Amino acid sequence: MKARKILAVTAWILAALCAGQPAFAQKSAIEEQMDLVVKLRIHRAAQSTEETAAGLLVGKDQQTAYFITACHAVIQEDVRVASVELQFRGSPQKFKAKVFEKYEPVLDLAVVEVPLRDLPAGLTEIARKDATLTVPVHVIGHPTAGDWVVASGTVIGLNTNTGDIHHFTVSRDNSLAEGHSGGPVFDNQGAFLGMHTASAPTFGVEAKSAEIVEQLAAWQVPTNNITRFWDVSAPVGGGVKVVNQQADRDAISKVIDAYVDSFNRRDAKALWQIWPGAPSRTRSAIESYFQSARSISMKFTVGRIETNGTKGTVLGQSSQEFLPKQGSAQKAPESPVTIELEKQKDTWLITLIR
Repeated sequence: MKARKILAVTAWILAALCAGQPAFAQKSAIEEQMDLVVKLRIHRAAQSTEETAAGLLVGKDQQTAYFITACHAVIQEDVRVASVELQFRGSPQKFKAKVFEKYEPVLDLAVVEVPLRDLPAGLTEIARKDATLTVPVHVIGHPTAGDWVVASGTVIGLNTNTGDIHHFTVSRDNSLAEGHSGGPVFDNQGAFLGMHTASAPTFGVEAKSAEIVEQLAAWQVPTNNITRFWDVSAPVGGGVKVVNQQADRDAISKVIDAYVDSFNRRDAKALWQIWPGAPSRTRSAIESYFQSARSISMKFTVGRIETNGTKGTVLGQSSQEFLPKQGSAQKAPESPVTIELEKQKDTWLITLIR
């Protein structure tokens, strides 16, 4: 059925082109990015004026759409603002938004949500990349000068000048001002690098996209709108080729299943087959752990899988119940885990767990 639909759409496009008429008005890459960026109208309890910030669609479930924004825009002194209204580009309609229960002040990260029925159709997915020095970037936000304004700059520091490793810095033009808080930082290929959190006179401070995604996974906030990853070695036109990574994600999922199974069976040999480069101290500690256990029950919930075809990262939550050969059972509470993998001769292997 899906193949027939694709063929039908392709035939329709070809017919339109043969007739000398465009099949549809294609949006630019910037316009597609703007469609993902909402305007947040913020009302504080003891303040008559309205403030604005930006938010980026990161994912959705069966009932709710989720947007990241700057924590300082919607929470002050651990108190949520009185109300938040959310507005999509190209529509005057405003929707009442809810501030998510969890937030991270160090990263300056918060989440707002609206019912899925309020989300426009046809929004694009986005790629995630880490920032690299000298890369041109742009931030989309809502300063007093206008809505959905694009501020340009360049990555000038992979940490801040105060040594903050959770943020990077970009040069700024005059349009990067109040109202850009929570706005996404994109590179010139349209990849999501981070989120704007603060403006200094000559630079902007941006939360790192990898840490944002990792924190969202810990909160179990869906990030299924950040599902495509760029193959930068294969440029296509003004952008880059997007490779279908579903087969790799499936293979990585099987490695994670094998990892969990090796703990539940206390099988160190099976574990080293999928993690051959584990440090010797780690090997000794895990083998001693297995030998001292009567039983181990590990649970691992995958939040998201990132891959570019040769390397992969799994962000998830893990918990364990450990019953020693002597003594009472112990429980390790659920905590975030990051597993890095590498494809070697068509086989995915674990390279790092943290």
